[in-house]
Amino acid sequence: MTSGSSEWNGMSVMRGHRAYADTPMGQVHTALLGEGPALLLLHQTPWFSVQYATAQPRLAAGGLKTVAVDTPGYGRSDIPDHVPTVEDYADNLIPVLDALAIAQTVVVGHHTGACIAAAFAARHPERCSAVVLHGPPLYTPAERADRVANQLHPNTDVAPDGTHFTARWQRVQSRFAQNADPASINWSVLSFALAGRLEWYGHAAAFKFDMEAALRAFTAPTLIISNTADTIHHAAARVLELRPDFAYREFPGGSPHMMYDDPEPWAGAILEFLKSRSVIL
Repeated sequence: MTSGSSEWNGMSVMRGHRAYADTPMGQVHTALLGEGPALLLLHQTPWFSVQYATAQPRLAAGGLKTVAVDTPGYGRSDIPDHVPTVEDYADNLIPVLDALAIAQTVVVGHHTGACIAAAFAARHPERCSAVVLHGPPLYTPAERADRVANQLHPNTDVAPDGTHFTARWQRVQSRFAQNADPASINWSVLSFALAGRLEWYGHAAAFKFDMEAALRAFTAPTLIISNTADTIHHAAARVLELRPDFAYREFPGGSPHMMYDDPEPWAGAILEFLKSRSVIL
């Protein structure tokens, strides 16, 4: 995907219907589309369910009930009253599934969402039929300690001339998403703005999370996805060394916005994997 101009459709890009679940962390918003086996979609920080808006129609067309969750503190979900751990976020998915009468689900996560998905699979195996992790951040203990010690708390002040938006845009485009579509960069900037001064909660949880222990623990069929321009693409090799039984799909180039910018091959890889494991027919 190039960084040329892009049409902006706003919230109309989201299809299907909405639901809220009452949980220990407040009300959690979900965007639902499709019918069939459930597939839970967990976003990166500081995005929300809109990260999967263009992929959900493809996944739903493949025979899945897609449930894109706004992690507490992001999008239209309530803000937690404490700094959550990844385990807190994972456990909080149980009342969401219960409210939607979903007994078992495929869980899909990207970056912070991959941490939450891995914790969910490890802690609640009876609710998890398969796992898809895109860009799972498997850090070494030293890397985790460094990220915790040096975590940035980006400026969330509102500039009187609106330049806080352009500053955030330039940061996202230059550091994370050089090849992303302008529409997805716009969503990244807006997601950051919606999260406000507590935007850092998700990253704080992810940096402290012991991904290795979670990966060792779960037994559900698992697909790892990575794209070579992702900022943590290197971690995919570590995951596969730890769990050579996991399936793997790699895409060239792209950005951390791949599932929004280029949903067809991304959704296709997930559908192919789930059909190969007889999760869908």
